Amino acid sequence: MKKMIIFFTIFLFANDISKSFPDLIKDYKNSETKKNVKQIFSRNFNLYPYQTNYVLPATWDFNKKSGRRQLETKFQISIMKIFADNILGQDELYFASYTQTSWWQTIEPSTPFRETNYQPEIFVLFPMEKYHKRFDAWVFAINHQSNGKPVGTSRSWNRIYTRFLFHYEKLIFNLRVWYRIPEKSKKTIDDPNGDDNPNIQDYLGYGDLKIIYPFQDNVITSLIRYNTHTRKGAIEIDYSKPIRKDIFLYLQYFDGYGESLIDYDKYSKKIGIGIAYSR
Repeated sequence: MKKMIIFFTIFLFANDISKSFPDLIKDYKNSETKKNVKQIFSRNFNLYPYQTNYVLPATWDFNKKSGRRQLETKFQISIMKIFADNILGQDELYFASYTQTSWWQTIEPSTPFRETNYQPEIFVLFPMEKYHKRFDAWVFAINHQSNGKPVGTSRSWNRIYTRFLFHYEKLIFNLRVWYRIPEKSKKTIDDPNGDDNPNIQDYLGYGDLKIIYPFQDNVITSLIRYNTHTRKGAIEIDYSKPIRKDIFLYLQYFDGYGESLIDYDKYSKKIGIGIAYSR
């Protein structure tokens, strides 16, 4: 049992576990088999961080809400993989990504997960620097987001969006505009395929703007959403600073609507502290 625990600990945290088993790999004489075994034990898989990967052990919501503690843990896992390139001859890259964000009531006796949002995505990125030195890339994507809960607390929507990446002076801008794919009438037990959040765009709007400011070894990121018709929106400010190799101090402040799908129409004002593994 102890060896099994050590094995899985190494498997989870080693950069390339194949380096930990040179004798095992050498035992296979056939070069093709040896290559396959090394691939089985590889930790790379050509996966890359997508959104920020972080753990905030302590987040505090300044607004009390029924059925939950104000203090909770929040974490996010986000990865992407390139699966094709240059199909159109424009040096474009094709990606599949997956992002999972969870809110965990860790001080409750049974420590339940209050909410988890799942966000798979497929997108293509076109480099644009050859057209303008400040215009870095253009992205076209199909996005799904849901919380996997039953009727009543289920939240989900599908979007097509375009993203423009550009920079000016020391600032990096990431402007995204989306179109929500229409759904049927409101979701019920009799009609499980209906829309379970028909007015979500009243709160999350039709796009967002991310502004990134790197200075020395610090990074400040601001995310802004606003619907001019309903005057609802949100701002999120993140700060990160390295504390050791590939580990960063991470602070997050959120003020507005839509921090999670279940709270898309509820106002939140939250602050959290923890560590990030990418930024």
